[in-house]
Amino acid sequence: MKKTILTFLLTLLASAALAAQENRVDMEIKQFEEQKVSSGREYYADIPARMTKVVTTGDNSMTDLIFKSAVEENWNISPFEFCDYEEFDRIKTDTNYYFLMRVDKMHRSENDPAMEFVCFLKGNSKADDGISAMPELISLPLFPENDDNDRIYTYLPAYMNIIQNYLQKIVDGRIYPSRRGIIQTGALEKSRSTRILFRKGDLVYRPAMQEFERMFRGKAEEVDQEDIDMALAEGTPHTLVSLIVAPSETQGKAFCYKMLISADTYELHYWKRHRITPRKGPGFLKSDIRRISGLITPDFKPTKAAGEKK
Repeated sequence: MKKTILTFLLTLLASAALAAQENRVDMEIKQFEEQKVSSGREYYADIPARMTKVVTTGDNSMTDLIFKSAVEENWNISPFEFCDYEEFDRIKTDTNYYFLMRVDKMHRSENDPAMEFVCFLKGNSKADDGISAMPELISLPLFPENDDNDRIYTYLPAYMNIIQNYLQKIVDGRIYPSRRGIIQTGALEKSRSTRILFRKGDLVYRPAMQEFERMFRGKAEEVDQEDIDMALAEGTPHTLVSLIVAPSETQGKAFCYKMLISADTYELHYWKRHRITPRKGPGFLKSDIRRISGLITPDFKPTKAAGEKK
């Protein structure tokens, strides 16, 4: 009997010690997360008060002109001034400035295809060593380097809103900039009136018509780019439009960026990327289609097919 009671007490004490340890770990994680967000808020809370330098090439190219126009018509989170790359080189080490600019990036090596991004950066004292030393709060893909595809021009006003919404969340301490380039998307309220306009050619996986109808209940269709341009220009309510940004040449480590943007509020509701391979071309994959259908169709329950990876 005494042995039984002793065993019970030892078990109880061990459980209590384990629970205390788990609670301590949970508290440490919670405190770390709170401290991380708090420090981010403290570090970036000055965005609305600081000058944002918008760096342009000044070459009067179509991209430069539309980029400047999108900023002039949509930027309101902070005061801004335009500057050229010469001025940027002089002041990039000044932590009193933030910078909105187009940047060419390669993923790992010189063999990887370069992509152009629009980035929001903070001045840093080590920036003379390279732009990579500057804190990058958010970056969105524009187009592959030397690509003459003008599709992105229609989306630039939406990009300005996406960037500012993201910055406001950072200022408020709701999110912390990710060093891995992961972007948090806005929550999408499921509604039977929501529909998606996929640009023709944006779907790598093309389900049969019956399956497509079953997944989206008639709330998605493939359209020409002109229809998407019109939806964005008119601010068509309860409408999401697709955007794919990927290099045409896939040597090296090439990535495809996949987005869904609301035409009326210019919010980013879907953001994924995948590495382009012979089996996974640029566009929405089967896994993307299943996730997206689950986002907008309340009564559709996506199931993972045998052998399918998320």
